[in-house]
Amino acid sequence: MKDEHLHYISERSPHLKRLVMPAWNRITKFGICQAIQRWEELESLTMPTIGHPPYIMEEIARSCKNFAELKVMGSFDDLFASAIATHLPKLKVLSLRCSKVTMSALLWLLDNMANLEVLNISHCLLFEIVANGRRQVIHELDDQTLQKASRLREFHHCQSRSCLACQRMMADEGIMRWYRYEDWFWRRDEVSSLDLQDYGKLFDAECEALTAVE
Repeated sequence: MKDEHLHYISERSPHLKRLVMPAWNRITKFGICQAIQRWEELESLTMPTIGHPPYIMEEIARSCKNFAELKVMGSFDDLFASAIATHLPKLKVLSLRCSKVTMSALLWLLDNMANLEVLNISHCLLFEIVANGRRQVIHELDDQTLQKASRLREFHHCQSRSCLACQRMMADEGIMRWYRYEDWFWRRDEVSSLDLQDYGKLFDAECEALTAVE
């Protein structure tokens, strides 16, 4: 999808409330901001990691007064956490499912997002930078972090070596190669309001079987 396609869609769907775009590598900063300006009723967004997240958070804050849910697929660092806390302090639901997340970013959210009610870090590759700039993977949350998260209405987390999704995250070194896995895999979420299930699928299982390449 390119800018012109997004422009076409945004012009014809001004009352859009939910947008799921797990990839927008061919859409420019101008293109996505222009679309968001038209979607004043937008409440929920699923988006990929971007290099400079503040601009998109700022545009959402300016244009979408009822925005409440965000799902990020990719990497989530201190800059991303700071951008959300600064521009979307009233955000209620955040899912980072199957993302690479720094512990400092997670703690930033827990310390600064007073209105956050639901947080999903299931199957994330959590890490912190230790001596000599080495990256250390966190396999279990400490008591202090769990205590901070206890105020949330829902806190989903899973960093288990026996979990298939967590195993895939480790194998992919924190950047999930979604194309390697089942079509349904990226659509799932432990947060019910963000779980796509089969919503929006163009083909059912029978059609996919008929068109599959051997």
